[in-house]
Amino acid sequence: MSEPVTAFDQTLHGWRAYALVALIALVSATFGAARSPVLDPEEARFAQTSRQMAETGDGARARFQGETTATAALGVHWLQADAARATLPMTQKLNAIWPYRLPSALGLVVAALATLWGGAALIGRRAALLGASLFAAGMLAGFEGMSANAGAVLLGFTTLALAAAARLRAPSAPRPLVHALIFWAALAGALLANGLLGPLIIALTLSALALWERDAQWAARLLMRGAPLIAPAIIVACFAFAGVSWTDALRSLASWPAGSSQTSAPLPGFHLFLLPFLIFPATYALPAAARLIWETTRAPRKDDAHAGMRLLICWAAPALLAVELLAVRWPDDALLAYPALALMCGAGLAAMRGRPWRTAHPAGLVLFGFAGAVVVTITAATATFMPGDFTTDIRRAASAALIGLGIVGAALAALLMLRQPTARAAVLVACALVLSFSLRERLLPEARELHVSSEITAALTRARLMPREGRSLWVVGYRGPSLVFLTRTDIQIVDTESAATQAARGDALVVEGTRLEEMRARLAQRGLAFVPSEPAIRGLSLAHGERVVLFVGPVSDAAAAGQLQNP
Repeated sequence: MSEPVTAFDQTLHGWRAYALVALIALVSATFGAARSPVLDPEEARFAQTSRQMAETGDGARARFQGETTATAALGVHWLQADAARATLPMTQKLNAIWPYRLPSALGLVVAALATLWGGAALIGRRAALLGASLFAAGMLAGFEGMSANAGAVLLGFTTLALAAAARLRAPSAPRPLVHALIFWAALAGALLANGLLGPLIIALTLSALALWERDAQWAARLLMRGAPLIAPAIIVACFAFAGVSWTDALRSLASWPAGSSQTSAPLPGFHLFLLPFLIFPATYALPAAARLIWETTRAPRKDDAHAGMRLLICWAAPALLAVELLAVRWPDDALLAYPALALMCGAGLAAMRGRPWRTAHPAGLVLFGFAGAVVVTITAATATFMPGDFTTDIRRAASAALIGLGIVGAALAALLMLRQPTARAAVLVACALVLSFSLRERLLPEARELHVSSEITAALTRARLMPREGRSLWVVGYRGPSLVFLTRTDIQIVDTESAATQAARGDALVVEGTRLEEMRARLAQRGLAFVPSEPAIRGLSLAHGERVVLFVGPVSDAAAAGQLQNP
């Protein structure tokens, strides 16, 4: 029996549903993209490589502090470099960060649209729209869409490939050749975007589904008419166009994704523990999704009613298991499982009204409230890094907390009163977007103590000490990658001895507070002195997670410095 056509179906029919999901994803990705400075450490390193590619035209290698390295995410670097060159007339400089964030925003939009497209074939159009909307407004997805790294672009290609596979899996799938070509083209894009992680998740998903159902005949449609030749053809053409050697090409495709290197492995269950907070606002529907997962695992393996849920489980579970077993440190690598999780949450949200589930709604409210309180706590903590004394910090944190708790409380009240799944989804999406706007558009750009490199650059600009030809910039005791990006690599990050022996009169110097006296003593041996021209810069170095106090000023003659200090 077919479901009745509602006003919701008539309003969001066809392209309107895709337009709505694209709009939510675009809005979520653009919060803070233009205002927030470059973030340490991963975004700064990634954007720095793309910036040098834009300046030098070298599509395979980049230099970071004198070391020439090949990069794994060549496809994303190419996109970012092209975006920077295309927007150069608007920015007039290649070290503005927002152009490098544009490919990530596009990647999130593609991922959200692919989630809706594939989900419609798996769980129905209504549930897919709910799930895709929740995914597009998600906290981690929106942040990745704002960040200039490979995560969102890889997410877009991987989700598109699995969505095409889901479409192709239907018994009477129309245009199988088109879907196969989309699958292989997206697989090639995932390879170029960030090495083998995307193809690994795709392979794990299809393998797990074939083992569960003991049937892989539908996968043969992916091999139609030589479609597998699309992926290597695209990759070879891209590398050849960029002038990349075969050695660099093979190294980049075989590399683990950039940014996943780590010094310490997280505890087991790290990504599963973070899931309710990072997938917010879909957190509310996680208990309902768990009920559907339980029903699916108990159903016969050939049950057509649960076929879509089986694929989603085989998509999400291996992806989460892979990042847990490989002890991946960064949460964004687990993001590849979030489209499937969001679709299961959409299906759970749609099923809550027609199922005799007594615990799904109350458990969802509790989980949503707790996750929302954590997000509000992070927002309030961010407010304490804005300029001001202790009293001002407490007042700002309290204001941010009250506003955030009011938003979450209003959402909880609406969820209690509303019964329609679409109305609840609208409340959840609105709550997440408002909190994201508050955190990433209003508070994060003004949290100047978190943007130490931007404060250093501003101090150098005020003192007219920005590096140029004939004047070097020496940095001692601070290694924030964002400072390299903001100064266009005209910077020497060295130890105290190197700076004291090589710095010349008129050079700019940035010294960490614990090394200030040693630097002055060593400069005095050469008849030089360092007098800070700006008040001390205090903040939290995100690259190392420690508080720093930095002094900015020129290197001058000791006699002249003495006259300035004692006029």
